[in-house]
Amino acid sequence: MALVTKEFAPKKPWKQRGLIAAAAALAVGVVVIAVAPDGEVDEAESVTSAETTVSVTHTATAPANTAKGSLVPQIPSATKSPADSDWLTAAPQGVSWQRVDGVPLPFSASDGPTRIEGAVAEGYTRSPQGAALAAIQIAMRMLFSPDFESVVREQTAATSTERDQLISARSGQPIINADAVTAATLQPAAFKVGAYSDQDATVYYAYPAQDGVYRIARMSVTWQDDDWKYTGRMSPDAPELPATADISSFTAF
Repeated sequence: MALVTKEFAPKKPWKQRGLIAAAAALAVGVVVIAVAPDGEVDEAESVTSAETTVSVTHTATAPANTAKGSLVPQIPSATKSPADSDWLTAAPQGVSWQRVDGVPLPFSASDGPTRIEGAVAEGYTRSPQGAALAAIQIAMRMLFSPDFESVVREQTAATSTERDQLISARSGQPIINADAVTAATLQPAAFKVGAYSDQDATVYYAYPAQDGVYRIARMSVTWQDDDWKYTGRMSPDAPELPATADISSFTAF
């Protein structure tokens, strides 16, 4: 089965501030399938010798209590500490990739998640590795899970009004068939912690594109209520990065 890289084009404009702007930018920047304003799928650029045809359909939402993903038994001793020389550059340990609503997501034995209820996967370590796992887990579930509302409500650092605006904007998008998402989304090859503090983190993810080039997606989280939450506050020390063939400074998952 061929894999394709595409940009997700929001069906309706998303208000460009705070969490809304961050979600819109992520939707446009991550390598996913493209949905045209009329709800049809645009022609895809193939990263293999053939193209995969994808479709947009409306599908039933899974029961809210159905866990999306399987937890990996945790090994607390594998978690890094600030005293470690590779505190900012080490990879989470014991990572397995699982398709959740069609999107590949990382689950680790060292840094979480440790709890899953429906589309919400939570319980990450307060570390660069935990932030890297949380950001991609929350962002992709928020963008692609049919039951995304619980993710927005429980895992975003935003006001109630901002959450309502994001849910409204997201609800206006067509629901993409999980098989189509599986065919058209890629697993990031590596990540890089662009900025990190005990309270906030901005993380880059390198997605393979064509001709050995990687497209770089940027996501941010903040520590709130004893866990990482998705936020639109990108660190000024971690600006957007262009596509590149050199990801030697990144850490492979």
